[in-house]
Amino acid sequence: MLEILQRSCDRLGARHILLTDHATADAGLVPVGIEHYASDLPRNVMQATTQAQAHFLENAPAWFGDVLFVGADSILLQDPRPHLPDADLCVTSRRPRPHLDAINNGFMYIRRRALGQVSALYRRVADRCGTEWRDDQRALVVELDPVPMPPVIEERAGLRVAFLPMRRFNDCPRWPGDPCKDAVLLHFRGRQRKKMMFAWAKRQGLF
Repeated sequence: MLEILQRSCDRLGARHILLTDHATADAGLVPVGIEHYASDLPRNVMQATTQAQAHFLENAPAWFGDVLFVGADSILLQDPRPHLPDADLCVTSRRPRPHLDAINNGFMYIRRRALGQVSALYRRVADRCGTEWRDDQRALVVELDPVPMPPVIEERAGLRVAFLPMRRFNDCPRWPGDPCKDAVLLHFRGRQRKKMMFAWAKRQGLF
């Protein structure tokens, strides 16, 4: 999956950086040709994810550009910048259900101008995150509560936060031949959809 994501970024001239831990990097487990950023991380996946994001934002150099956090099970289809509103942080929201959180963290865009402020937010998310599946999303939901239906821009923690529709910015094909017209990012959520990622990427010449 990482190679597919890398190729989709390469097509758009986007810089892809894998967030990982020192043990993985030192063991040579990062695929060849993929840039990475390593830090000390806990073993739990949810906590490792939020800690890695917080570490990266806290240590991003002043010259660093905008940041888009996505999952390894993603394909970038378009440069998101022309399609985003003027907000410090952009996330995708939806109506919550018992098995769906109000925010899906497969698309989180941070403007360079707000890296410092957003890093403080992500540090709180990392400190709050539990060990259960989806606790990373639940921690972000708490920090951005109340989460409105998209599209709308509201202020949270001194930040302009854009809540965007998943259908375009955090989309998932319904079948391997689904063109996902106008989608900016595809996110193959769930075990069965991850299998579809390879079929979809093959049709697009990414695999």
